Amino acid sequence: MRFVATADLKPGMILGRKIHTRNKATLLERGVELTPKFIARLKKDGYLGAYITDSFSKDIKVEEAVSEKTIEAAIDAVASVDIDGIMQAASNLIMEISSMEEISLDLLDIRSFDDYTYHHTVNVAIYAVAVAIKMGLSINELNEVAIAALCHDLGKIRIDPMILNKKDRLTDAEFDEIRRHPQYSYELISSNPVVNLKIRMAVLSHHENENGSGYPYGKTGEEIPLYAKIIHAVDVFDALTSNRPYKDPCPPVEALEYLIGGAGILFDITVVETVQTVIPPYPPGMDVILSNGERAVVTGHTTQSLRPRIKIYETGKEVDLSSDLRYRMVFIKDSGYLMKESISGIDTKNGASDEGRERKQILVVDDSKISLDQTRSALQDEYDITTLESGAACLKYLEVKGAPDLLIMDIDMPEMDGLSTVETIRATHQDLAVVFLTAIANRDTVLRCNKVGAKDYILKPVNPIYLRERIEIALDKNMDR
Repeated sequence: MRFVATADLKPGMILGRKIHTRNKATLLERGVELTPKFIARLKKDGYLGAYITDSFSKDIKVEEAVSEKTIEAAIDAVASVDIDGIMQAASNLIMEISSMEEISLDLLDIRSFDDYTYHHTVNVAIYAVAVAIKMGLSINELNEVAIAALCHDLGKIRIDPMILNKKDRLTDAEFDEIRRHPQYSYELISSNPVVNLKIRMAVLSHHENENGSGYPYGKTGEEIPLYAKIIHAVDVFDALTSNRPYKDPCPPVEALEYLIGGAGILFDITVVETVQTVIPPYPPGMDVILSNGERAVVTGHTTQSLRPRIKIYETGKEVDLSSDLRYRMVFIKDSGYLMKESISGIDTKNGASDEGRERKQILVVDDSKISLDQTRSALQDEYDITTLESGAACLKYLEVKGAPDLLIMDIDMPEMDGLSTVETIRATHQDLAVVFLTAIANRDTVLRCNKVGAKDYILKPVNPIYLRERIEIALDKNMDR
């Protein structure tokens, strides 16, 4: 069995795993032969792809950590805000994941745009339970983590679906409404006496960041409950790897790199380290492209997570990248659902092109030329970048050129520091989106950044993938949906 991106599905392929929506309106059973009509429906509804079975992939085993029956029951319980059902679903998830000989969440998710909210919630619960088991939590703690994860986004039922699924940039008012969902979720479960305080606080705090830049209360470090730290990390992972009307999905390896880049800043370091042990960067059944140009499918794990076992499409040769000396200098160049070169040789990125799309304007202000070069290098493929070396130069630029879409500002600069510069800017450009990129890490500085209306606070040195993701969030306000 292997995963095939929707753009690469062909009539005659045989489904290796059932596809369904929550209301069962478009149910495709395992073993069904795909037709042009079925494929068109999958594309229309926003499915990433489908698992198919054929002679080439018949030996690839993709272990299901949780049965389809348990997943469906959990989705139904969440959708109906059935607390008793949620508690039973939590117990079932723990039982099935705990029974795995070696916990590895290999299965790539299959869901449509319309199924996102409920499938996302159950995915987060599965990831959270797996992480909690690896961290050695007791059975009672596992149960609390699972219930909290299943409840963490219940409050989104109070938010207009037009906001949740909006393709365009959110307004400030819409973004503020999105940010209220932890409080809404907390309120929905607080009246139920069987939901204890630890569960409620995990739900309320699942968007708090380690450095105090999260919400709703700007908690830091030890102020954030462990359950919330776990849910936060896996919530972001699933959001990054999901297909949404307003964003393409990241492959697992890039989402994991994003978590690693944010460890100690947004996410708890121990949690991130544990996530890496239960979610493989290259799951079995995923297509990859090697640095030597060969196309392959991942067939299994090795002791080196970045060098799995693969099977070459052109030759059928099976290779263990962790031990085959002939491939010791070869690495995986690309992977996932939307590779620059798909296995079929077609660019599968939703059939879209960057040509003609208006590029966002970003102004970067930093007194370090090395830092400016690194930031430009990380962002210039997607944005138009202007760099300046002082706060005074920034103020002059805005006076002459006007405001860009985003300002990335260092803090520690001579003559006029970044915070003073932004405070001055606010007199004339109140709505300018600002991200601080700095080596200064203390609570008072974070609070000052929040006070001047910063969209984000990023610590140097920064992973380029992590930086790109944070900038996309600051510009588009889509991460919290």
